[in-house]
Amino acid sequence: MENFQVFDLREREQWVGELDRLTDPVPDIHYRPEYCALFGRSGEARLFVYRKGSNTIYYPFLLRKINLIPGFAELPDDELYDITSPYGYGGPLADGALDKSVWYGFHSCFAEYCRQQNVITEFIRFHPLLGNHRPLLDIMPVERVSSVVVLDLNRSPEKIWTGYGRNNRKNINKALREGVEVLIEEAPDHFGDFMFIYQQTLERNRAGQFYYFDRRFFHYIHSELKGHFVYAFALLGSRVISGELLLFNGAYLHSYLGGTLQEYFPWRPNNLLKHEVARWAKNRGIRYFMLGGGRRDNDGIFRYKRSFAPDGVLDFYVGKRVHNGAMAEKLAGLMDAEPGREKENFFPAYRRCQ
Repeated sequence: MENFQVFDLREREQWVGELDRLTDPVPDIHYRPEYCALFGRSGEARLFVYRKGSNTIYYPFLLRKINLIPGFAELPDDELYDITSPYGYGGPLADGALDKSVWYGFHSCFAEYCRQQNVITEFIRFHPLLGNHRPLLDIMPVERVSSVVVLDLNRSPEKIWTGYGRNNRKNINKALREGVEVLIEEAPDHFGDFMFIYQQTLERNRAGQFYYFDRRFFHYIHSELKGHFVYAFALLGSRVISGELLLFNGAYLHSYLGGTLQEYFPWRPNNLLKHEVARWAKNRGIRYFMLGGGRRDNDGIFRYKRSFAPDGVLDFYVGKRVHNGAMAEKLAGLMDAEPGREKENFFPAYRRCQ
């Protein structure tokens, strides 16, 4: 016997109650309704819960209206949607290992749900540490897109330190000799300093528009994710020269957003900052520090992050599923004449010009 339920943000208590049933693996913060609601301007947050016998699969996603994309005035009267994971990681997650037949049942059930909801495409950012892409390898198109770095905090402090790359340890010691200090706080007391450094970093790196989050985004984190965020700052004297916003729960810590003032690169403030954050997280009992990756494989940003965990490199996978091929092709055709902001192989193709 199989059935499913779909929860939205009006049912946060039930949503959290469902996630609390998940114990192996522990779900990351990206699965919680408060986190998904961060991206409410991108789409409507949902949690799809599939049950078959004693087995359950949990899948959070954003349901986005395609009709709101500029240039789609010729769409039919029916509202069309697509699905994506919230920024970060996500995808279907089960409590323990399930028989393949359960995953096939989930696949069929969710496909029918998408048909009824006029969902055209689905994009999943799988969790690299949880490896939740594996059960779906034979069920939907899954591809590796990059690598990310994870620091295992289950190790002793000595093993964590000696596991750093030699140059990283030298740079941490250099920052200490130069008088750099690290401040870690679970309140936005230095939010103005963070925003200044973050904006400078975005402009220096010519970041995409997506990363220019407005102040409402951060204020939401401060109010709705209280107890799940922390700021870390590197200071030289009274000057804040590097800063990061990190999100966490009891098992995972994520280096989320941040930057360093370019003129202070020689002091290596971010090396010391991340080292102190790792110590802070370990003392709280957090098991993994998710450092993320670079803009592309093996670029300077990736190599820097890898210097904290040379043996902690994991593959990052995404899933791309088309539920209505004819409509997806029609939508892509309507955008052919528009200049593309994203790569030619961007998925779904009709959002390449947003």
